[in-house]
Amino acid sequence: MLLMHSRRENLIQCMAMIWILASGIMETQAGKMLISDRGASRIRIADLDGSNLRTLIPSAGTNVRGIAIDIKRNLLFYADNGGNDIYQAKLDGSDRESIVSTGLRFPADLALDKESSKIYWCDRDNDRIERSDYDGKNRETVIETESPYYLDLDLTQKKLYWGDFSGGNIFRTSLPNAESTEKIVSGLIRTRGIKVDPKGGYFYWCDRNTHKIQRKPINGGEIEDLYTGLDTPHGMTLDISAKKVYWVDTGTNSIDGIGAQAVSRGDMDGSGKQEVLASLSQPWDLTLDTRVTNYGEWTKRRFRKDADAALTSPESDPDKDQKSNLLEYFSGTNPFVFGNKEMLSLTKSSPYMELSYRMTSQPILDISVNIEGSENLLDWVINSQDIEDLGISLGEESVLINKRFNYQTGAKRSEQIRLKISLIDP
Repeated sequence: MLLMHSRRENLIQCMAMIWILASGIMETQAGKMLISDRGASRIRIADLDGSNLRTLIPSAGTNVRGIAIDIKRNLLFYADNGGNDIYQAKLDGSDRESIVSTGLRFPADLALDKESSKIYWCDRDNDRIERSDYDGKNRETVIETESPYYLDLDLTQKKLYWGDFSGGNIFRTSLPNAESTEKIVSGLIRTRGIKVDPKGGYFYWCDRNTHKIQRKPINGGEIEDLYTGLDTPHGMTLDISAKKVYWVDTGTNSIDGIGAQAVSRGDMDGSGKQEVLASLSQPWDLTLDTRVTNYGEWTKRRFRKDADAALTSPESDPDKDQKSNLLEYFSGTNPFVFGNKEMLSLTKSSPYMELSYRMTSQPILDISVNIEGSENLLDWVINSQDIEDLGISLGEESVLINKRFNYQTGAKRSEQIRLKISLIDP
């Protein structure tokens, strides 16, 4: 894939430079779903399309429930209300230990404030939501509320969301001290799996007894049905960048709904067909590690399992925005959202050309990026000695890389500059 600049024109020229990826470039926890399988008393792990399902923590507890991870600190947390414990472990399942083991009566769900290294949890039978440090110290009650069951944090607007066990309500309060509380949804039957998308402007939930995934605007509006005809939808999570909602269905209503006793996903606006990813014993909750390290993991995150190979190929352009899948992968953008095709910005200041390009902040390992120059569009050379790094700017999904290129060296002048992007065989 080439991003090209000429002193006579700006041009993005796409061409196929596809090499076969080796399978399994490294053993990693990236690109994974982590699932509390209550029926099997295990924590399970699978790829984001449900493949490669395996056990991460066997004998995790007698009634495993909510699960959450902090990728930067390599930590996994989950609740077991059979033993009334909250556990911490490494992302690979090792070094498991109970961090809260007293004063609990049915810990049901967890959420993390990663900025402050705080863990929040619902205690259904103690009628309260609590928090503590990651190690269980500095424990305190956030709010007393009847039978809290699922919760989520909106750290952008400093809000805490939760639903009750059987009242059919969803509540919201301010953080850190719960100074104002409001009921924002009522009239549901059994609310489960609360999740918030602050920038997208919606909060999401499961209603296990109407067999639906639903959402509502944060600032008020009508409830939307996203996916219906389910069995017992329970825990859920969002992949906001990929615009996907994932949920587990315990199957305990026994109505043979779509995706019973399985993990499913769909589009966050409900536009696409439900995709059943993996069958389990009795999945209760899940969370995602959305990092990807190679193109194969990226396609599992972004495309349906049954997507045609032609659609997922690096040279394909699903949204017709003149950015191929390879460029979307490289730049950290969504292959199904039409975007500005211009990725390369250049400014001439003789004898230099300052160039900036955006690259994904994901830890991808299978891509090669080279700046090349040519005076005739036929012979291209890598002029690494003439390239100076000017620094980077961090974004949520990408980094902006800034460089300076000396296009006039010796007797030759590089009339054209291009950014050569290709997949490599790791």
